[in-house]
Order: sequence, then structure tokens, then C-alpha cells
Amino acid sequence: MTDNDENDDTPKTAAEAHGSVFKRAEHPTSTGGEPRERGSSASAQEIEGEVLARSNMAPDVPEKVRPSRKLGRRQPLTDQAAAAESAQYSIPPDEDGTHIVPPGAVGVDHDPAQVDPDEERFAEAQVAALFGLTAVGVIVTCVGYLVIDPHRNLGRTINFAIGGGLTLSLIALGAGFCLWAKKLLPHGKAVQERGPHHSPEEEELRAEDTFFAGVTQMGLGSRKTLRRSLLGAMALLPLPALLLLRDLGPLPHSRLRTTGWERGSRLVDVETKLPIKMGDIEIGGIATVMPEGFGDVEEHALAPTVLIRFAPGEIKSKKEAAWGADDHVAYSKICTHAGCPISLYEQQTHHLLCPCHQSTFDMAEDANVIFGPAARRLPQLKISVDSDGYFVADGPYSQPVGPSFWERG
Repeated sequence: MTDNDENDDTPKTAAEAHGSVFKRAEHPTSTGGEPRERGSSASAQEIEGEVLARSNMAPDVPEKVRPSRKLGRRQPLTDQAAAAESAQYSIPPDEDGTHIVPPGAVGVDHDPAQVDPDEERFAEAQVAALFGLTAVGVIVTCVGYLVIDPHRNLGRTINFAIGGGLTLSLIALGAGFCLWAKKLLPHGKAVQERGPHHSPEEEELRAEDTFFAGVTQMGLGSRKTLRRSLLGAMALLPLPALLLLRDLGPLPHSRLRTTGWERGSRLVDVETKLPIKMGDIEIGGIATVMPEGFGDVEEHALAPTVLIRFAPGEIKSKKEAAWGADDHVAYSKICTHAGCPISLYEQQTHHLLCPCHQSTFDMAEDANVIFGPAARRLPQLKISVDSDGYFVADGPYSQPVGPSFWERG
């Protein structure tokens, strides 16, 4: 051996050059010291059995240069954990390698499978009773649907019967299964030893070598034309997606808050398009009105309003009476749940019912929600009477009109 060989610091294997993955990719030998075959990689079957068995690197690699890839590695067990694991595997496994854990290994003094006969019979009776309640709930649901008049009490009676019956049946069924599993099924535990779920360091280094060899062979660094054309194509590829997003339509911005009502707008009948004058509506009557000159559907989609005339003293809300004119009040016709038009008015109860999902509003009490999925009351339009006796708006709606999620936009 010459002095030059003794002073030569050139790494003899790719593992010795582990400080840079690029150096390892260019090194003529692999981690184990054998000649590297460019353009191909070694599979796990080609790695020496000793290396795979020890999940370690080749014998010629010093400990200090081994990569610090320890994700997913199992840490050494403590004495207490090792004793618990030993107890778990005291019973021979079955064919698929599953061990039945003895009761003592999990801190149980007796076998959970041994249940007192009296307790077992009592648990069976409890589960059977819950399943019986399930049947009762189903019968209540069916009888309520077939017998109760759907129009009785504005549909609330049949809704309570069907909803209550289904709730009872589903809760009883779930509770029965839970009680069955807790008191009647065995609670033994089984474990199955998990093998290593990571690749040996040797194979990880080979994967890196293969990747960087492929990058080198592609020649993106030297073939400028290919590199530039690829980057240009990738930069243009998202453009069709932008065009499709644009085709969804323009952003609403503040359009959802614009109803078309302005200060001084006369209330006109939606069918005749004639302004409504004091005395045109009888006590207990209702009319759908729009701002005078309406026509553009987009501009006035949120403008439909109901004008209701009450008898003297029927309006309970002071604010509602102050915003009305001579026992006439105006409210948005758009339901605050899903935006359906509301037109079913009950004169005796002063309830306004949405035909889509049965949201019900008390029009004599500031249009409060008394039933259904609507989340808030109907917005009120402040009105007055002009010098000619016609109803006019004192301004736009003071809150968003329509489904409740719009006001959060």
C-alpha cells in the first residue's frame, strides 16, 4: 500500500459519502461497496439476507455514518412493558398468529366470560324490553301517520307523533345493542404481533440512489429546451380550471342585501300593478305588493312583500304597530329558512305558514317564528301613507331578506 493510498480521503462506498445525496448518486459503487448499475435498482429480494434480517446497513459501514432515519422504529421496551408483553404471549397463538390475552395480563382477576346466570337473565330481559320499546315506537309512528289529520293544529300534532315515535324506536334500538354488547358479549382481548413496517437503511439508500439516477438520466439540467417547454406547459395547464370557475357566475357582492325598496316607493299590487290606497284591503285581508315600477326580476327578486290589515288592537308588538300605518303592516314574503314565498295566512290566529317546510310566523307578534325550521323572524318594511292616501315605504328593509345564511355573507 502506498502513502498516497493511506492519505486518500475519497469515500470507498456510497454510504461513506452520505453527507450529500448528490455525491451518493454519482458514486460508482453502492452502499455495500459493489459496482453500481446505472439505470436499474436492486429490489428487496436482491439485498443480502443478513442485512434484511438485522434491518441494518452493510457490515463495512461504520456506526457513526449511518443515516438517522428512525421514523416508525420501535423503541426498546421497559422492564414492566416487557413483562406485560411476555404475559400476553403465554398462550400459544392460533393459525394467523393471534394470541388470546390471559385475564391476569390486563389486570382482571377473573374470566369475564363467566357471567352469573341470574345477571345474564336480567340483562336479557333489559335488552328485550328495549327492543320492545323499539316496536312500540314504530307502531306509534305508523298509527300517527294514518290516523292524525295532517292539518290539525297546523300540522304540529302529526309532526310530534311521527317524530316522537321514530325517536323512541331509534334510541331504544341503539340502547338495546349497547346493553347487549356490554353485558352479554365476552370482553376478552387478543393481540397479534406486528412485524417491522419500515424499510432497512440499505434499501432506503438504494431508493435515493435510484431516484437521483433517474433525475440525472432525464437530463433536465442539460436539456434546456425540454425543461422550458415542460415548465411552460405546466404553467398553462391551470387556465382551463380558471375558465370553468369563472363560468359559475359573478360574485353577488352586496346584491343579496338590495331589495329594490327605497324611501317613497309606493306599494303596488303584484297582479294589477296599481298602487294600494287606504281602505283597499279589508280587515283580515292580505295582499302581495311590490315597489312601484318593478320589472327587472334580478333587481326585485327579494322585493315581494305581504301587506296585512289587522283589526284595531290586534297588533301585540309596539314596534310592529309603530312601523305600520293605521293597522296595516308590511313584511317580507321570502321565508327566512329556504327562501320560499309565503302566502298561507290564517286570519283568526294571524299565523303565516310557509308551504315548503311548514315554518309558521305569528304576524301579530312581530312575525316571530312559532314553528318550523326558520331561524329568525320575517323582516318588516316600515310604511306610511302619503298625502294622496297611498301606502309608501319609509326606506329599504333594515335587515337582510331571505334565508338566514345570507346575512352572514
